[in-house]
Amino acid sequence: MSEFSRDGELYSLDLSLDEAHILINLVEQLLELLGEGDFNHHYDESDPFAQLMSQLKAAPEEIIVPDDPVLLRLLPNAYADPEAAADFRRYTEPTLRGKKKRNLAQVRAALEVIVDEDRAGVVEDLDSETWLMAINDLRLALSVRLEVTPDSYEYFEALTDEDPQKPIFAVFFWLGWLQASLLNLLSNG
Repeated sequence: MSEFSRDGELYSLDLSLDEAHILINLVEQLLELLGEGDFNHHYDESDPFAQLMSQLKAAPEEIIVPDDPVLLRLLPNAYADPEAAADFRRYTEPTLRGKKKRNLAQVRAALEVIVDEDRAGVVEDLDSETWLMAINDLRLALSVRLEVTPDSYEYFEALTDEDPQKPIFAVFFWLGWLQASLLNLLSNG
């Protein structure tokens, strides 16, 4: 299974071509949701995972409280009072949204090198903070869509291999593995 590694202060990630494609698709879907625009995706529209991810719709650029639960999780209200929350959002959301989009775009650019070479490969000299935040945002988005609970791993284990949700949950848990791999390196540094 893929995991991050470190050589001194340099971090890298060894991925299969399929893993790189999965990450690119997830990143592009989240960029779309954050308002980045449309991409030429590398998936089959009949795929259950693609159908789930297609629920992510581009958000308007104006500053309003998001209707989409994923956006609300990624760009939460700071206050319960709607007027105070809207005022705070007006000053902070563009920066937060922009940072998330930049992190995801950097991850996408690094992954596209592997995909363009059409082979498994190592993403070298990656920015650990950028990757950690991007993976976290991807996991948050999937956790909202999948309605993850503390019992979700047991639910996943009970799914048959034929259940269309099984690979989606597998991706969610794989992202957790990647995130833990990077956190372990950072905490042991």
